[in-house]
Amino acid sequence: MRLPFALPLASALAAALLLGASLPPAVLAQAARPGDGLAADAAVREIDWLELLPPEDLKALEEMPEIDHSGQMQMPQVMSSTKTVPAMNGVRGKVPGYLVPIAFDDQQRVTEMFLVPYFGACIHVPPPPPNQLIYIKPKHPVELGQLWDAYWVHGTLRTELVSNAMATSAYAMDLERLELMTE
Repeated sequence: MRLPFALPLASALAAALLLGASLPPAVLAQAARPGDGLAADAAVREIDWLELLPPEDLKALEEMPEIDHSGQMQMPQVMSSTKTVPAMNGVRGKVPGYLVPIAFDDQQRVTEMFLVPYFGACIHVPPPPPNQLIYIKPKHPVELGQLWDAYWVHGTLRTELVSNAMATSAYAMDLERLELMTE
């Protein structure tokens, strides 16, 4: 199976579809309108989620059967892969996705979060593979909008394994700024 996607949110959609997640109509509608919500700064490199998958993991995801949410399916090894693409270490750019807060300060500002490729990624079972999660610990706490808001997250990627009670990620990002995607 070849992924026929070329839109900025395509990798998030591809990952969601491959992982058996259901997507809200608003997300599908946004992905169908090329150019919507893109940053004005064209010089910033757009990082596609599929770039974070080593070729063997991408192939395994493409060949994976549809996920059975009844609990009867044994998850393929690729769903827990922490393999990274070494060339992505130190890449500066922007990644589209959704933010999942995991720690807050006393004013309820976010101090740690995951960037995930599709809406509901940490709610659905199974979560994305670790090499499809990006851990972010901003230098200063941030206030986020709604959980269903999509963002362009600007910064520098690092190949770094981070585990906590919620999930494991194979990438981290030095956050420069968040840009809310708008229609």
